[in-house]
Amino acid sequence: MASNLLIDRIVNILREKDFNIAAQKLEKIPDLDSFGSENFLHDIILERWVYRPEDVPFTFARDIWQSSSKVEDNRALLKEILQHPIADINRAKINDFLWVVEKDFSAAKSAEKYYRAHLESTEGFDFNFMAINRLVFLSKKLSSKETDDAIRKNLLIRVMDQYDNEDHGKILYLIQTSMSEKVDVDYLIQYTEKILNTYDDQSYDFYIIGKFCDVLEQLYFTKNKWQKKRCVSEPKLIEIRRRKAQAILMAERTLNEQNAGNLMRSVHLLKDVVNILKTITGTEAERKEILKKIDAIEKKMISEMPVFSAKHDNSETVKQLIRQLEVLDKEEALCYFASFIPLPEKSRIEESVTKSADVIGFGGLFPVGILGKDGKAIAKSRPIKKSGDEIDSAAFQESVERRTSEFMGYFAQIMIGNTLHYIRSKFEVEEKDIREIVENSIIVPEDRREAYVKGLMAGFSGDFLTALSILVPQVENSVRELALECGEPVYNLNEDGIEEIKTMHAVLELDGVKEHLDEDFLLALKTVFCSKFGFNMRNDIAHGLLSDKQFQSFHALYTWWFILKICYMFCGKLQVENRIKVNDKLRKLFEGKSEDCVPDA
Repeated sequence: MASNLLIDRIVNILREKDFNIAAQKLEKIPDLDSFGSENFLHDIILERWVYRPEDVPFTFARDIWQSSSKVEDNRALLKEILQHPIADINRAKINDFLWVVEKDFSAAKSAEKYYRAHLESTEGFDFNFMAINRLVFLSKKLSSKETDDAIRKNLLIRVMDQYDNEDHGKILYLIQTSMSEKVDVDYLIQYTEKILNTYDDQSYDFYIIGKFCDVLEQLYFTKNKWQKKRCVSEPKLIEIRRRKAQAILMAERTLNEQNAGNLMRSVHLLKDVVNILKTITGTEAERKEILKKIDAIEKKMISEMPVFSAKHDNSETVKQLIRQLEVLDKEEALCYFASFIPLPEKSRIEESVTKSADVIGFGGLFPVGILGKDGKAIAKSRPIKKSGDEIDSAAFQESVERRTSEFMGYFAQIMIGNTLHYIRSKFEVEEKDIREIVENSIIVPEDRREAYVKGLMAGFSGDFLTALSILVPQVENSVRELALECGEPVYNLNEDGIEEIKTMHAVLELDGVKEHLDEDFLLALKTVFCSKFGFNMRNDIAHGLLSDKQFQSFHALYTWWFILKICYMFCGKLQVENRIKVNDKLRKLFEGKSEDCVPDA
């Protein structure tokens, strides 16, 4: 039980109407339940972080209260304090706290009474901001007859009239509360316009200006009973939306274009302006100019994007690769190229993604933007981890595909590029060599063999533009044929009775396909051809998104090689016989050496 001396000291402090001064003095009071340097009573009296009626106050004080072993003593202390004359705002907050933690109905009624008394007798926006929010909440929660709608409206206006133009965030929330409480619309329109007029046309504080513009627009809709619509023609609404767009443009102009991060921010802001202008009739020409600027910035972003190189020295790996190739003839070298260079292992990729999310901590929480070939944002990865460390399976798959594409780029540079260079320098790859592979591959339909031969031959000559333009559509057809062999339909029947072909991505998601295909092969198909988080080659080539230069990239090289590998994987007897020959020669080469040097058969 608290001593009379302690209670007298606290009561003397709480007579102070300025809760900031009272809280400061309470901080020096010992013998109160506390955490660190703050006691629970200090936090109750200082409470001011209530921006909306629905916000629950006293977070820190509640934590101390709920973890305390002296709840009964603390309750008795608060009840005893309330028996003495203290300032209305302090009496209201203590009662409010007892309502929040104990659901004490009589305390809630007292809190309502003294919040109102404080508001009616005290000047000062900051002193009244928390009180008006709590009064609105409590009087409605209690269905109060003493504080009805009319009184709430009058008190809201009273507090708004005390605003000193210091904290626009607080007044924005209070205007929104006043709208909910149906305060006079004309008053709120004039009030909001007055706030907006404190910003000139050169202001770049676009976020807060945009929020006030949204509020003002909503008020005009209410006043004029306009029907909500996306595209507007009313002069006042056009003026408001242009004001919002102007602030964003001013913010964009302040950015330093020499900074790569600012280039991305510029694109984001300009896209926001375009989206606003889309809602205003007659802005087509303006949008076109802004889109041109966006396109120029995105191209600059791509041209200036840093190229990262691995710090690992791969020269020894390349030496071992060439050493193995040197003992093989042309047919065996083609087998080695198409068959022995492995696909990324799904299990290892998944393990890598999981470890990255765990080790980095927040690395799995934040999304990663995926840019297309011209710097356009084509996708955004979702956070891998949900609350409670639960894994989002779809987001996890996206990260797996992104990581797989990184491994593929590495293999293209180290293994595929060097092997292709060796084969082209040592042998003359003829059409009959490729035709043998194509004609033995059961994944190549008989009526598509010429396309595969021409596409693969173009790749061996280094012309990946021709190679992929021919091959990628043919692979999509082969995947559909494969799905049919797995017992899965590849057409959808729409409402009009028209049969529409399924996309490659949809085909790869069919149960029969997933059941029959190796998981590493399936992951590679998705990553190379139809994942926005991978190469997405099917989409990029179908829609003409690759420039001539981009057809000479490592992504293009890997895609062409993967198609060659697909053909060879389904060659049956030809593949088996050639793999046996390659394995025999490699075993002889490494005879007496570590088994780790021998590629897996």
